[in-house]
Amino acid sequence: MGIWGTSISSLLPIMFIFSSLISLVGVLLGVAFFTLMERKIMGLMHYRKGPNKVILSGISQPISDAIKLLSKEFYKMSFSKMTMFSMGPVVAMMIMVLMWGVYEPYFSNMSKSSTTILVIIALMSLSPYMFFLMGWGSNTKYALMGSLRAIAQVISYEVCLVLLILSIIYLTGSYKMFKIMGTQMGMWMCMINVPLFLCWMMMCMAESNRTPFDHAESESELVSGFNVEYGGGLFAVIFISEYGMIMFLSFLSSIIFLGSGMTLLKTMVLCGIFIWVRCSFPRVRYDKLMMLSWKLCLPYSLALLAFYI
Repeated sequence: MGIWGTSISSLLPIMFIFSSLISLVGVLLGVAFFTLMERKIMGLMHYRKGPNKVILSGISQPISDAIKLLSKEFYKMSFSKMTMFSMGPVVAMMIMVLMWGVYEPYFSNMSKSSTTILVIIALMSLSPYMFFLMGWGSNTKYALMGSLRAIAQVISYEVCLVLLILSIIYLTGSYKMFKIMGTQMGMWMCMINVPLFLCWMMMCMAESNRTPFDHAESESELVSGFNVEYGGGLFAVIFISEYGMIMFLSFLSSIIFLGSGMTLLKTMVLCGIFIWVRCSFPRVRYDKLMMLSWKLCLPYSLALLAFYI
């Protein structure tokens, strides 16, 4: 029995690494087909056809796009700070992977730990650094302006997002995600407090730089914002990290506000809300965006936290 126990315990690190790799591959495949779903839904909402040519009505379009990006040549710009320029996408990818690593389903106890939400808050607070590295490392006007916008926006809405998370903790009486899910057996959190859910979704869109809060990448003003100088593989890494964060925020929202059971379906519905908002709403003015954060969302979040305390 001791020999078997020793052999199994020696295999646990290998099993953990293998399980983590499987989860990472699943997230990457999910990002690929999430982009396909977005393009299909946007085509339907705009009364046009989406991707429908590449193998079986366009189902392999994301794979062909990935091959195209990864096969492009990497070019070194003389005016860019290449160390910071290269580190920005890597930091973005690391933050996204660590976010999903909190919920590694098989061998990690982090998802059952009382520090799960604190780890998520800590990882969210790292996002301004990736914008800083990409904008400053690119050393161009549009990239720097886009990164400054992104940093200001993320910091502004992150404060409100953390206050809402603390309100949910006080409302449910637990830091553990499983207990938060268990408190919603009778009724979902989004039905108990509809304004809280709407405010949460709005802040998630601002945190992920999605329409109508996409000032960091506004094409009509900044060409492509902080990632204007990126192409090929590095652009693919930025793209994957952005959509991976959208999927994670949808997954986290489904756990906190929609209870347990059918989590995958609920996550897909919330991802669909991100797409629907992108197709339906115009970009808000930048000063209105900041006023919305500091003059409306922050007082509401503080009042809600004071009420639940």
